[in-house]
Amino acid sequence: MILRLAASSGFCFGVRRAIQMALDASKGRTAVYTIGELIHNPQYVQELEEQGIKVANDANALQGNVVIIRSHGITREDLQTLVANGNIVIDATCPYVARTHELIQTAIQDGYEVFILGDAQHPEVIGMMSYGNLQTRVIAPGEIPTGLKGKRICLISQTTQKVENLKKLTCDILDQVLELKVYNSICLATTQRQNASAALAKDSDLMIVIGGLRSSNTKMLASLCSQYCQTLHIETEDELTKDSVLGKARIGLSAGASTPEDRILKVYNKILKINGEEHLATSIHNIPLFKEESC
Repeated sequence: MILRLAASSGFCFGVRRAIQMALDASKGRTAVYTIGELIHNPQYVQELEEQGIKVANDANALQGNVVIIRSHGITREDLQTLVANGNIVIDATCPYVARTHELIQTAIQDGYEVFILGDAQHPEVIGMMSYGNLQTRVIAPGEIPTGLKGKRICLISQTTQKVENLKKLTCDILDQVLELKVYNSICLATTQRQNASAALAKDSDLMIVIGGLRSSNTKMLASLCSQYCQTLHIETEDELTKDSVLGKARIGLSAGASTPEDRILKVYNKILKINGEEHLATSIHNIPLFKEESC
């Protein structure tokens, strides 16, 4: 069995930064709060809860507390509420996400209608929408908006979207509008992770994508890999069975931006155990890393 890990798997810069900021804020305090889950990984969120980093879902319910803004960001209204209620606010919004808030506001000031490519139910997109106006709308991947003749449109993307989706939407609306401004707001880590995972999937019999089932970027990885080989999206090693991995000559691993290294390591070692291997990895750095020859 050949077992390899896609490059760029696991925590991205924005998630790692948010977690460190939350851990630093919790030192010497009984509890600090995040508005919504800090990251979309239920097992790790539970670990943070045990360290005093608790999840709150209503900004209005917090007064005089230390509050962490998660990596996805929050709405402008929730931020204003937190400040007005006397909370100490620590902004751990991913810089890539914070940039979209600034771009949306600038585009509106310049007279553009803003289209956001993404999932309307995702916390990041909900936060982005709050910086828009009544004309701001979310466009789902594959959707083709109409009635744009003579309009000036600014197109911006959820940071975890596929570049191909942004290119397609740009082409679909280009000949409809008077003017089109496009921002490639997809973060570099997302693109690198998708490219590496797709390359590994093309050279594998099975891809196992590790990460929260509600994680947008992890679901995107699973969808992408499934175009090239059989793909499993799992949260923990407990979901793996002998039947799922035995008989596969080449297995690839990939992990979303909110998946901790120890979770990747546990999945890797579970596969080794199923395959009858006695020598297990003690660090993620022991896992063979797949890289294209051109890299």
